[in-house]
Amino acid sequence: MLPGKIVYSPHYLVRLENHVYQTEKYSLVKDRLIREGWAKEEDFIEPELPSEETLLLVHSREYLNDLKGLRFTQRTCRAELPLTRDLVDSALYSVSGTILALEEALKARIGIHLGGGHHHAFPDHAEGFCYLNDVAICARQAIAKGVAEKVAIVDCDLHQGNGTAFIFQNEPRVFTFSIHEEEIYPKKEKSSLDIGLNGGTGDIEYLRELERGLTEVLRFQPELIIYVGGVDPFRYDKLGSLKLTKEGLLKRDSMVLGECAQRRIPCVVTMAGGYAFKVEDTVDLHFQTVITAIRFMKILNG
Repeated sequence: MLPGKIVYSPHYLVRLENHVYQTEKYSLVKDRLIREGWAKEEDFIEPELPSEETLLLVHSREYLNDLKGLRFTQRTCRAELPLTRDLVDSALYSVSGTILALEEALKARIGIHLGGGHHHAFPDHAEGFCYLNDVAICARQAIAKGVAEKVAIVDCDLHQGNGTAFIFQNEPRVFTFSIHEEEIYPKKEKSSLDIGLNGGTGDIEYLRELERGLTEVLRFQPELIIYVGGVDPFRYDKLGSLKLTKEGLLKRDSMVLGECAQRRIPCVVTMAGGYAFKVEDTVDLHFQTVITAIRFMKILNG
């Protein structure tokens, strides 16, 4: 049995026809963890639906009413997803999933969510493949509950976490760091630290820039880190032109999680994006993020 539970919900598997968002990746990662002996069924925990109070930590009541009512308005129409009950429920459970991973991180130093990382959602509207910003809600929840006075978000997704950056632009207790491809979606907001990379950037330059960014994050002295571990910087991803290899992404995960472990800073791990031409590659990449987190969790808990 693992020192901490892994958060997963079957609600994350939503059938989408001819869509780049491969929701089957969540269940495939879970199945592989069990099949290869990294976890047992009893190591997983499912989130419940979040309260309205929790959602209001970040999102406006007007937007939430439109979203839950499946109303296609200026607030909901900017998502690049269908507005369906299954997808809205998936977003709702994902919020609770990241908060549940926070609770696990406080127990076992690392909390793993097989989902989450929906960093494009703004307080009053959806964007990208994101209806609700679980990352921002988790950070706000940690501060509101007195879990941490200073929170850092380390966002290594291919795309800038524009919603998260916007939400915390005037919040000194939250440090937002995004390392991303610069000349692609989205329209950029101002993070505490942005490192925008040119298309074609490979492992060596990426890891050098990540090290520079982590130095700034750690200078902030966070008491909690939320890791947005998108695997779409992969060289064969459909949506970008960064050139990271599987080995490079593994080193990335090890750098981020290793810094957290060395300093015993609780870390919440979310999966975020991944849109490889072969779904097997997407699953491989998320799987190696998760098993890296499991390895450090075991080290930290003896």
